[in-house]
Amino acid sequence: MTWGFRKLLALACLIVIAGGGYLAWEYYQRGYANAPPKGIVAQVACQIRLRDVKASHLSPDDQPFLTNCLMGGYITKSDLDDAGLSP
Repeated sequence: MTWGFRKLLALACLIVIAGGGYLAWEYYQRGYANAPPKGIVAQVACQIRLRDVKASHLSPDDQPFLTNCLMGGYITKSDLDDAGLSP
């Protein structure tokens, strides 16, 4: 093989690896973007988000975030009912 062809092949491999890494990172970000954190931080984050929803400061990702909070046990169904959001 010529050196030019080897360089081209190496460049193509690097581009494929970089593209795969980018797609993997995007998939990871989409999967965990709305997941609440763990522990006391999660409880506080869920309570703050619920308070904002009660004050009518709605954002597009409120429903999945609060659903994760409910499933994680950080808020209760009655908390959602008080905010006017029933699952």
